[in-house]
Amino acid sequence: MRRAKRISGCIPLGAILLLAGCAPVGPDHEIPAVGMPASFSTGAVSWQRGAPDTLPQPRAWWKLFGDGTLNHLVDRALTRNQELAAAAARIREAREFSNMARSRYFPAVDMGITGERTQFRFRGPGGGSSIANNFTVPVDLSYEIDTWGKVRRQVESATASEQAAQELHNALRLSIAAETAQTYWTLRAVDADRALLDRTLEIRSKALGLLEKRRNAGSISGLDLARAETEVATAEADRISLDKTRVQLVNALAVLAGSTATGSSLTEKPDLPKPPSVPATLPSSLLRQRPDIRAAERNVAAANAQIGVATAAYFPSIGINASSGFDSDAFNNLFEAPSLVWSLGAGAITPLTNLRFLQAQRRATVAAHEAASAEYRQTVLNALREAENALQGAAILERRQTAQDHALAAARKTFDLSVKRFEQGLVSFLDVVDAERSRLDAERNANAIRGERLAIAVSLAKALGGEW
Repeated sequence: MRRAKRISGCIPLGAILLLAGCAPVGPDHEIPAVGMPASFSTGAVSWQRGAPDTLPQPRAWWKLFGDGTLNHLVDRALTRNQELAAAAARIREAREFSNMARSRYFPAVDMGITGERTQFRFRGPGGGSSIANNFTVPVDLSYEIDTWGKVRRQVESATASEQAAQELHNALRLSIAAETAQTYWTLRAVDADRALLDRTLEIRSKALGLLEKRRNAGSISGLDLARAETEVATAEADRISLDKTRVQLVNALAVLAGSTATGSSLTEKPDLPKPPSVPATLPSSLLRQRPDIRAAERNVAAANAQIGVATAAYFPSIGINASSGFDSDAFNNLFEAPSLVWSLGAGAITPLTNLRFLQAQRRATVAAHEAASAEYRQTVLNALREAENALQGAAILERRQTAQDHALAAARKTFDLSVKRFEQGLVSFLDVVDAERSRLDAERNANAIRGERLAIAVSLAKALGGEW
């Protein structure tokens, strides 16, 4: 039977449109307050989300070191690192979830086509049967009015999650760049030690050759010669141990850059430059530019919006349903005007028996928001700690290097004097060995401190979110 034209509804359409303009239920997002030390800012954090064009732009902070090899390695890592590729894919995933949420602003329209041929059998006197054809092309529309702001909160949550994914990608970029730079400076410190041990081996080998001549001449004992041989072998063992460390660091840099470790190599550079200068103070504005803090804040916003979604579930769901199409018992008459049918209606559905479920659901979203807020505060506290460690560590290492340079100068002087006194026959060769070991230890410690200062400069750049 052909459907009749009808209009039905439990709620007037004008009232529905008026309700659709209501403010969404649930709390609006507020950034959790975090107490800051007086040296960084006065009072609580007042950071607010800005427009995309006002957000901080990443800077190539590694170029401050003035090392072309480092610049090349970091650029490769940021282009080819597979963790970054995975994070970029997660951004696209979050963006599509956001698009899915926005699609709920629009009605769902479905279209189909059916054809039926049915035989009816009549019961009773006379019996018989009849065959009927029916062809339909229905177009159905359904739309849930966003009366209580559930869809708006869903879009708000999905958008915040997308932004959090982008900020996590930025944080990973910063982390990859910092790890590459720190690995590179560790490699350079190893190269400096290798060059130092090469010079030490050369000095000790020459000393061993002179001692062999003096032993042959009978002016020294075999004990002194054995000590000299021991020192040469020890330096060779230390040098070989550094070869292993260097291979591991070169391979680590290759993997960071998205390459296989097999066949990777880097030219040796034994010189260690001075670290770039850094600010004497740390304004809170720099901390608030850290991408991990921005990501944590966006997670709080997403969790807050879910409270609104759960709150809206308590209220009636109001929707509009409409359908139209063609319905005919003959295919050749299907698309003619008499075959056109349509209907339009509105209705509301409210929960009655699942209130306990809805209450538990809302409490769960509130707890999730509290957890995200605590994680945000912890992220800020960690950022302050990392910045404090880097700033104070840089100052301490600078003083330590000054002291170590004095110690190195004294060790070199002691070694030179011991060699002269040994040549004059005033001291034993054991004194020369001890002085030479002290000199080598002092030089290696000096190299280690220079490497630490470069590494902590990288840590400071990371703690400041890549901003100076």
